[in-house]
Amino acid sequence: MPTFHDPLADAAEASEALRGLAHASRVFDNPADTYTVFGDLIAGLRSLRQVLDQLANTHLAARDRAFDDDGSPVAGAAEALAAADELHQAGTLLDQAHDRLAASFTHSGRIAWHTQPTPEQTAVRDRITARLDGDPATTTAQVGTLTLAVWPDAPVGEHQRYAYRITNTTGQAVEGRDLFTGAGTPVKPDRALRDLAGYLSAAAETQQYAFYHPGSAPDHAGLFPTWVAEAAHANTDALTDLSEHRPSEPAAGRRWLNVVFLQGDEADQVLDVIDREGTDAAIEHLKGWDYGDETTDAALENGYVYDEPPTGALDRIVTAADYTLTYAHAHGHVALLRAYDVPPDPALEDTDVVSAREAISGVGSLERSTARARRRPTARAPQAPKREVDWFAGPTRSSSSAGQGLSL
Repeated sequence: MPTFHDPLADAAEASEALRGLAHASRVFDNPADTYTVFGDLIAGLRSLRQVLDQLANTHLAARDRAFDDDGSPVAGAAEALAAADELHQAGTLLDQAHDRLAASFTHSGRIAWHTQPTPEQTAVRDRITARLDGDPATTTAQVGTLTLAVWPDAPVGEHQRYAYRITNTTGQAVEGRDLFTGAGTPVKPDRALRDLAGYLSAAAETQQYAFYHPGSAPDHAGLFPTWVAEAAHANTDALTDLSEHRPSEPAAGRRWLNVVFLQGDEADQVLDVIDREGTDAAIEHLKGWDYGDETTDAALENGYVYDEPPTGALDRIVTAADYTLTYAHAHGHVALLRAYDVPPDPALEDTDVVSAREAISGVGSLERSTARARRRPTARAPQAPKREVDWFAGPTRSSSSAGQGLSL
């Protein structure tokens, strides 16, 4: 229960109440109940706005009692003023959130919730289910309230393409044929599902960014209809689990070893090359970090060898011959990987195999003479002068991303 006089106790109770609400609001048995929660949240935001102002005023009024750890009153007063200023700015942003929440409250109040979907919506859902169950080429995954389905489509040049369908439990559905996932080598359906989940996660992040930055034009805006982005935001955790899943692959075959991974200012230099001259020029530039056997030995010894190029939800992938370039403007990193064909391991020949029973009973030899690659110092390619990074700029947009659909 609130005390109305002890800010420490009431702040702790408010935090715990919000944590409980976050847990309880994961599922609503009756969607109409959301209207009541809207009203309480708006009242809570108004009170929170008042709390921010009062915190700022306390810092201003008591700044003559502020010192830093070295006992300097000048530094302490400066920190108190800075804290008050940040609190006032947080209050301004909270006003924007209040206005958006109030607008959402108004729209929600115009909804007449029914206990069941209409017969037409049910029929659409049944047709989609029947189509999915009857098509062996379709791979599906249930992600929270969303059903994702992908199936191979005709490639466009070297780019592999999948068609996809996204269905919500409300009966809403959207289809597309612009899921480009990799180039050259055919892509498995589970990889296409992970990439689709990654783009949905990006759409959810974009919606949240646009909410807090009205009038902005972030990357990935407009990839999907609004209802898809909203549903993706409601199922963020499940989408993240799917997009980050990496199934195991057979031990033998082609792998990818890391040549170089750059981030920060070093990556910005290469991202500028991509924007100005294209990905081929960036690959040629990064090949300067490849020292052949030395790079191979270092990657093998340090475990930088992968069944497929590691990528994030917002990464783009370009493959040229034996090299694969991955990059993300939003996260500011670039990586180059080289194909590596795993040679047969002589230690695995049948003549050297010892059964579990022999090993336990002491029969046979468990010794193996395997050569271990020795790591040699690797020189780094010369780097161009670093450019200044604007940390306050919004998400940048790659000039090569327009009109390519859901392409990595």
